[in-house]
Amino acid sequence: MAKPDTTTNGILETMKSAGSALAANPMFGPQTMHFWQAQDRMLDEAQKLSSAWFKRRHAATQSALDASSKVVTDGVHDPSIAIKTLAEWQAHSMERLAEDARDGVEFVARCAGLVVSNEVEAMEEATELAQKATKTSKSEPV
Repeated sequence: MAKPDTTTNGILETMKSAGSALAANPMFGPQTMHFWQAQDRMLDEAQKLSSAWFKRRHAATQSALDASSKVVTDGVHDPSIAIKTLAEWQAHSMERLAEDARDGVEFVARCAGLVVSNEVEAMEEATELAQKATKTSKSEPV
């Protein structure tokens, strides 16, 4: 007969107990709410970042198509047109890459700011709850 796995059952029971203890503690409410609010705002920021990135990629594709067309038509007869066209295309591509880098750095900074400000707000709310709980418990007769 197989021996029951008491280790797994013990761990599950411990996790259930800890979960109910944490859920019952109102001090964790502010932390939980602010965590998910920060997640939601960071998703909004990520959507803005990716939307701008895709717009630049579409512009890059159109720019490459236009440059290719010009090189194939006008550049065949005048190599200086081909060189100028490719140089302009490359310059605009570098500008888009610089915008990508700038947007990426700004995204990380905004998300870090969201995390920090939400954590501070959560701690302030948790502190207020703790102070109210302490006052309430002191005023109740034992």
